[in-house]
Amino acid sequence: MILSSLVDPAGIHLTLKFLGDVGTGRVDSLLEAMDKATGEFEYRSFPLSLSGLGVFPSAREPRVLWAGVEGDLEALGRLQILMDEALYELGFARELRRFRPHLTLGRVRDRVSQPERRRIGEVVRKARLAGAHNWEAGEIHLIRSTRTPGGAIYDSIGVKPLGKP
Repeated sequence: MILSSLVDPAGIHLTLKFLGDVGTGRVDSLLEAMDKATGEFEYRSFPLSLSGLGVFPSAREPRVLWAGVEGDLEALGRLQILMDEALYELGFARELRRFRPHLTLGRVRDRVSQPERRRIGEVVRKARLAGAHNWEAGEIHLIRSTRTPGGAIYDSIGVKPLGKP
């Protein structure tokens, strides 16, 4: 198999902010930051949908296979900024890269040859999603990622609904 792992469909998520290794003692303050961000957010929900497939960093050197996101990207971008600001107040660095919303579907193994990588990139570039894939974003989760030989396991350890209570 040329992919190191496909993401378990139950674990597919859209990341607003990657925090890295964070001790369990900070969970309460992270949940408070989520409260702050969602409390300042103008909407209780907003529409999103899948917009196609792609790879990071490039089709010539794919490492991550992803599905793009479209819909109310203005609302999504506002939510990401609010979350970034709330986490900055806790000492996390601000995100310097442009927010590129996507859902990670799989990863390419390190040992895959360059010709195979190019082939993967080309196949993904030509692939099309079938059918409609729409949803309403109405909450954010604090996710814990645990790496295993079979791929990452994602657990929600806190959830906050969007919008002012």
